[in-house]
Amino acid sequence: MVSELEVRIDRLRPREVAERMAVGPVAWIPLGAVEYHAEHLPFGTDGFTATAIVERAARVAGGIVLPWSALTIGTLALPWSLRYDADLVERALRSTIEQAAAHGARVVVVHTGHGPLDLNHLIKRVCAEVEARIAATPGNEGFRAYGLCYLELNAALGAQLGTDWPVAVDHGAIMETSWTLAVAPELVRMDRLPDDPDGTMLAVYGPNPRTRSSAAAGEAQVAAAAALLAERVRTLLAGGRIDPLADLRTFVARYWPEPIELGARAGAAGEAALLLRNPGPVSRYLTGCSLAIDGVPVSPAGMVLRNPTVGETGTPFPVATLGPEAGFYVRRLQEAELRIPVALGGDPVAVELTLGLGGVTQTTLRATLRPA
Repeated sequence: MVSELEVRIDRLRPREVAERMAVGPVAWIPLGAVEYHAEHLPFGTDGFTATAIVERAARVAGGIVLPWSALTIGTLALPWSLRYDADLVERALRSTIEQAAAHGARVVVVHTGHGPLDLNHLIKRVCAEVEARIAATPGNEGFRAYGLCYLELNAALGAQLGTDWPVAVDHGAIMETSWTLAVAPELVRMDRLPDDPDGTMLAVYGPNPRTRSSAAAGEAQVAAAAALLAERVRTLLAGGRIDPLADLRTFVARYWPEPIELGARAGAAGEAALLLRNPGPVSRYLTGCSLAIDGVPVSPAGMVLRNPTVGETGTPFPVATLGPEAGFYVRRLQEAELRIPVALGGDPVAVELTLGLGGVTQTTLRATLRPA
């Protein structure tokens, strides 16, 4: 039975805030998004689920939970999905962490229920920078700022590994629907999903959740994630440290086992495109790219990525700008283009493509392709 102890600061008075902070001097900052989540889930899904986890963790480890923020990046290019400049998101996050520390928080936890890895890397960088600055001041040596996304907790727990839907993160599909059924069931309209178990719907990145989602499954995952997060925060309060990238490495290693599939297409004079298809159930986030054709390196300055799938922006993305906070998504079963300044005729070519994955590792793909 989940305790009903109130920990949300907007519902507390000064005395209750002091009591919660006496248990554990922690400020919990949940981040969400206003984002299209198909017809059956509310636009605030990410904020509701992010808050549910930190509320439960706060009831164990102490502290107070701030209202969730919709200032974010990386939402789908669909109606009423709101996104902001990364600079604005960073400044707001940095200011909130600094103010929480000034009010007495010894640990600040930034937990996002909105899962783009560019956002996650931004959060981790800001947390590291603010922590280093504050911890360097006399009397604040033990200050910690810990940033993460729920998918990292799921990855650490091995959520759904060994099943027919091996995901630690999804969008509008079985996992996110189950979580929302657990934490805000009144906002879910399962009748708006297709009757066909194999039916698809815009913004559902995964199988139709109508018959495969459940509040019980969502409750089990939320409870496990909250328990793990509370345990980690107790470690931080005791002066310990956590490797901020360990869970992402686990996530990439365990949940992205299938290699990207390669194809090629001849283009206009002096140009061509490699086709990058994600055959797996989990979105891939590319953070680097180097290419050689028949052993000859291709300059990154002349390469552009583009994902034309509905829901993506379709905007050409310069390969030279790729990095942990500026990555490129190829989601479940999507096919993206890597446009290259190289003419490919009808003869087979040897392709060696090295891709950065998730900002934590890389993989090299080799194939002999005949351009279509």
